[in-house]
Amino acid sequence: MANILKDITNQLKVDETSEIFDQKIDVNKRTNNLLSNVDDVEDTLGQFNIKVLGIGGAGCNVVEHMIAARIWPDNVSLYALNTDIKALKRMQGLANIYLLGKKTLRGAGSGGDPSIGKISVDEGRTDIRGALQGTDILFIVAGLGKGTGSGASPEIAKIARELGILTVAIVNFPSVNAEGRTIYENALNSFDVLKAEVNSITRISNDKIISSSKDISFAKAFEQANIAVTNTVSDVVDMVGSASNMNLDFADVCNFFKAHSTFMAGTFNVNNDYTKDLLKDAIKKSIKDSFSDVNIKAENVKVILNLKINTNTPASINNDIRNVFKDLTNNNSLSLVPGVDQVNIEGVKASYLMSANELTDQNDEEEVYGEELTNISTKNTENTTMSDMFKIDDIDLGEYKSKKVNSNTGGVRRETVHFNTEELIVEGNRFNSRDASKLITKAINSVMKKESEPSEFTKKYN
Repeated sequence: MANILKDITNQLKVDETSEIFDQKIDVNKRTNNLLSNVDDVEDTLGQFNIKVLGIGGAGCNVVEHMIAARIWPDNVSLYALNTDIKALKRMQGLANIYLLGKKTLRGAGSGGDPSIGKISVDEGRTDIRGALQGTDILFIVAGLGKGTGSGASPEIAKIARELGILTVAIVNFPSVNAEGRTIYENALNSFDVLKAEVNSITRISNDKIISSSKDISFAKAFEQANIAVTNTVSDVVDMVGSASNMNLDFADVCNFFKAHSTFMAGTFNVNNDYTKDLLKDAIKKSIKDSFSDVNIKAENVKVILNLKINTNTPASINNDIRNVFKDLTNNNSLSLVPGVDQVNIEGVKASYLMSANELTDQNDEEEVYGEELTNISTKNTENTTMSDMFKIDDIDLGEYKSKKVNSNTGGVRRETVHFNTEELIVEGNRFNSRDASKLITKAINSVMKKESEPSEFTKKYN
């Protein structure tokens, strides 16, 4: 019996080094190959090519600020494009610079004429197309209203669209009071053209910068626009480039910009004594303090959130944030896509992108429906009947918001309508002919009733 056991033991020892053991090695090899299949992956895989093009004077100023603001990853390239050679030379050695209209304009600038800005792109199309090849996300940064930014930006966006590049525009919008009607109308026209060529766009309002910067210098006030643009681009770069506990990835960001033609960006912080009320106050303040003049009360609102928390942050944080945004946007179907990273910080820090409407949102005003416009002005109104002034045929009229009441004072803000056959401008907001017809019809109806009975607004506030 002892001999039989000895023979079995010896046979087992032999088997360990023969077929059975070999099979174990084969299995382990296959397992190791599967688990280590990223060993030969190129370093550039998962690193997406992001380019920022500052176009015109304001755009180049932003790029200059971006260079000083932080060290950008290797996959982010900054470009300054202008028709003004003196402005470009100031940035030589700091960023990739390109003189638009080199032969035709000879570095003299566009003279504030968008049509000149547009043709300045023509001779450099091949160069620009070559520079954009391989780009995954393109940010176009410009000031609208003058020549190069207004005229060249849509043309460059068109080149990017032809190449299939995801293109996002961040534009600075002029103040009609500070910069004049011509510049403002140039900006309105350029905004519409640019919006049609990009995937998504947001605008930063000089009026909002001016109104929120009463106690600082002119230079520091407009530095706020540079900071706002830099933060927006920086947040997107960090969203797609940083690994975290709950990742936002490149596809999340792309889907957001492809699905929503207008957006706003913001940041908020909550100190270490986290409460839902503090969270709501912080988010509400971030929206109110934003220089973006878009309206967040949009259908199918979506928020992409880049959130940094600590070990004490409650598990309900994502749900709490979504509920706050739902309340502020009046949208129960709001979608929140979070990226969450637990780090060694005090409190909660977050940046976000939120889809929006392009109409202006006055955060401190309550909208009132059906009130008469108090100051209607048209061209050539002498000896003209009401029906002659406003030609409206076969239009589905519906309701339109025609007046706003300042909730702080309860007073009425007077509105002036400038009307022609193509467009309507009310307090700097531009409407197409269909919306103009709705607004004008509401105004006419209200004015016609004015003599016969007091309006609801009058009953309420007088």
